[in-house]
Amino acid sequence: MTNAPRMLTSEGVGASHGTITIYSAPKPVLRHIEWTIGNLLGIPISLNWKVHRLSPSTMWSELHWNGKYGIASQIASELKGWHYLKFEIYESAKNGSDGSLYMYTPELGMFFSHVGPHGDVMINENQIQTIIRENVSEVDVIEKLERAIGKPWDDALEPFRRSHNELAEESVRLSV
Repeated sequence: MTNAPRMLTSEGVGASHGTITIYSAPKPVLRHIEWTIGNLLGIPISLNWKVHRLSPSTMWSELHWNGKYGIASQIASELKGWHYLKFEIYESAKNGSDGSLYMYTPELGMFFSHVGPHGDVMINENQIQTIIRENVSEVDVIEKLERAIGKPWDDALEPFRRSHNELAEESVRLSV
């Protein structure tokens, strides 16, 4: 099963939308997470939390949101304050602007990248030149390029994504 990049459609000028997926959160902070996200979006929210298979002492949830452009960075900044969460936030590319991708794990910290309209992680020429210039060996260059596109975060979150997708598939299966 391939985890293809998500493509989000554009919204109107000044507004943005995206997806917040919290893969792992301890039960005592669930309401605090909802209050924080709701406060930033300007509306009360109540997430549908489910026990996560890979970490039964934690919960996961997903939210498709609408809000002002750039709000994803504020949400990511607030959520990373709870250092034991695992999450990712997509903000749609729109009207000629790049979108945003934030991924967070306690072990790796925060990853940010601009995202093109087709869900591609974007790294610019200056980032590539710096990586090549500052790293002598081919192995180091490859490692830094992989880090620039978020590969360590993808690797860390992929088991949670798979489990999340399997649960979604199970909920729509019909038994015969």
